[in-house]
Amino acid sequence: MRDCYQCWLIALLLSLPTPALAREVMQLWVTVDWEGLSLQEDNLQAMQKFRQQFPHIPLLHLINPAYFIQPGVNRAQIGSQIRSTFLPQDTIGLHIHPMRTLVNYCGIGYQAAPSISGADENCTQNSCGHTVSLEYAYSQTELTHLVRCASELMVSNGFNRPRHFRAGAWQFGPKLQAALEANQVLWDSSRIDANLLTTRWHVDSPLVKLLQQLHPHSTPVGQMIAMDQPYALGYQLMEYPDNAAMADYTSTKQLLTLFEQLLNAHQPVMVMGFHQESAADYLLRLERAIPRMEALAKQRNVTLEWMP
Repeated sequence: MRDCYQCWLIALLLSLPTPALAREVMQLWVTVDWEGLSLQEDNLQAMQKFRQQFPHIPLLHLINPAYFIQPGVNRAQIGSQIRSTFLPQDTIGLHIHPMRTLVNYCGIGYQAAPSISGADENCTQNSCGHTVSLEYAYSQTELTHLVRCASELMVSNGFNRPRHFRAGAWQFGPKLQAALEANQVLWDSSRIDANLLTTRWHVDSPLVKLLQQLHPHSTPVGQMIAMDQPYALGYQLMEYPDNAAMADYTSTKQLLTLFEQLLNAHQPVMVMGFHQESAADYLLRLERAIPRMEALAKQRNVTLEWMP
């Protein structure tokens, strides 16, 4: 009797419908670093073309509000030019390079060093200070004030108060982290594996050396571990490392390699992007990579979520 019951139970279990295997999900962020240097028509048009080609992909615009305080600019026109690249699902965040114009506007003493390129930043042009390291050049108090001032400049020009952030040249450390937390920033993407930048920067360049000091636990390409994925920096602030760098540094082939490595490692997030100031030169790399990424994800039964 017992054997019959077991046979019946096995037959019942076998007759039940097999649950579908849960699809794996990967979140992808496409970020835009607006450097605060220039708004050239060819770059804006390249972005507009990208939006037409991929209307389902939101962008996270990380904007340096230095555009609005250049001498003689029309702020309404600047805002219109920036918004010409937006879609309704986009998110607006903050990007800071400590140019002299922005630092002086915010009432902070300008610092000309250290520079991530070794350039002499003791100058008076609008772009001066662009290569200065936020973390190493300024105090925590100064950084807290700078983030607050830049955020208010965004608000005064019609944008929501930014809760997303990326430091210029990824110059992020404990002082800047405290400044972001003091300003209720919730999302940061200022950490990067310096090895991703050696396609254009020498391994002994100031940028690579400074990043190795700031982000000593970054991992070589192909050896991604949990540290490369989102993790809490503080009570509210989350870090989303820039684990696929920017299109300026990664070819279409390299982007696809990074994507496949993340898929193979079952990692949940990929952060990539481009610079507005060089969109006409490098955005094509993303345009070519994205359809192939989507095809590979479909082949692997992975759902891609393009994040706002």
